[in-house]
Amino acid sequence: MSSSSGPHPRGSAGGTESEFPLVGGTAARRDQVARAFHRESPLHDGPFVSVDCGSDEERLRAALEGWLEPGEAKEPNPYQAAERGTLFLDQVERLSLDSQRLLLVLAQRLGGAAITGGDAPCAGRLITGNPNGLAEAVASGRFLSELLDALDRVRVQLESA
Repeated sequence: MSSSSGPHPRGSAGGTESEFPLVGGTAARRDQVARAFHRESPLHDGPFVSVDCGSDEERLRAALEGWLEPGEAKEPNPYQAAERGTLFLDQVERLSLDSQRLLLVLAQRLGGAAITGGDAPCAGRLITGNPNGLAEAVASGRFLSELLDALDRVRVQLESA
């Protein structure tokens, strides 16, 4: 599936609360498209939180660990900040395998769809971004295949810059 080049992409991912990856384009373009999907989703009244996994991995990892062990939280948690909104994680391929394992637990608890209550770490949606598809990273052992399966529900392929 390709996103439109307009400011309000339409498609099966835009009007839902499902998790999905954005693949291709520049970091700025992925962020722009993720924000547009957020605006078009049922979660549009909630916050949009963007995290660059390459430059913010330590913060992200601390937040994941804090989410798993609530008494241990030392950092502001981007998952809580995105409650009832959208959390966009860009450059997911750059996460360490340990951080990927923690993210997998979050993705599995979300169950492939946004959760609006119960034991959810946050009631919201997770969108991931990466400049390239993750199949090569999985094949070389740099990315967990289980995490790719959990995140890759509806892929949005952006045109390369």
